[in-house]
Amino acid sequence: MTLKDDQIVKKILQGETVFFEELVSRYRKPVFSICYRMVRQREESEDLAQEVFVKAYRHLKQYNPERKFSSWILKIATNTTIDALRKKRLETIPLEEEIETHREDASAEKTFLQQEASQEIETAIDRLPQEYRIVVLLYHQQGKSYQDIAEILDIPLSMVKNRLFRARKILKTELKKLKEEMIWTTNHSTKTP
Repeated sequence: MTLKDDQIVKKILQGETVFFEELVSRYRKPVFSICYRMVRQREESEDLAQEVFVKAYRHLKQYNPERKFSSWILKIATNTTIDALRKKRLETIPLEEEIETHREDASAEKTFLQQEASQEIETAIDRLPQEYRIVVLLYHQQGKSYQDIAEILDIPLSMVKNRLFRARKILKTELKKLKEEMIWTTNHSTKTP
């Protein structure tokens, strides 16, 4: 029988610390993903993810079992990464979308167009202010609900909705600009003097 997160936390707090490995195993990928997509450096992201788990272990007594553990740990990941970004004033990274072609008969042109669209989206998200970028990341990449995001970022639900709305509006404008830039570049690079 698989234990729920809150049951594992209870066992750890009762002294069975070996169970913490299970929590690390369950949340390693989402925690690393949050860190990596924000700092853009693999080694630093690994260090930050490790720091997140150390903080989680140290503050496990503060976890409220009435709430989702995933929201709690991702809140720690988000705050830890934002703190690191503030300290180093690093550029943040956009939400990356993986292009998967499930059909082998997909043309090279179709694959290229998909990759180009993905790059446009990444560039547009990269231009978002940090407070908008993180809600986009949590909602679209991590699949978190508005309520989960509100808990993770410790902001009102209305602010989550507002930020997502504004982020989408900004993205729409940015994608339009990028498309216009690409068309202009294409038209001017094909002309010979």
